[in-house]
Amino acid sequence: MSTVATPADGPLRSGEPRLAAGQSVTDVLSGRAAIDEVDAAIRALVQQRRDLSQQVQVLRSGGGHPGIQHGRENDVVRAYADELGRPGTRIALEILTLCRG
Repeated sequence: MSTVATPADGPLRSGEPRLAAGQSVTDVLSGRAAIDEVDAAIRALVQQRRDLSQQVQVLRSGGGHPGIQHGRENDVVRAYADELGRPGTRIALEILTLCRG
């Protein structure tokens, strides 16, 4: 039996599981399998974010605007930091770097 479940609003993409609220694992192997599934979903979401970011950058530059909006990026960093603390800042900065064209 899988150690992950989809949320009430459904997965982001078919087959991309998310941990159910309050769910726990019963052994190391199933826990590692669940972590692997979550890691795969994170990688897929980062790729999706990168694709979207590149599309937005093209639209902005085509409209005569700079590709990067520092105020927007600061908001993204702040949101990660608010939810994840100081490590969230580093994660956000890495994601933003990865998603730039």
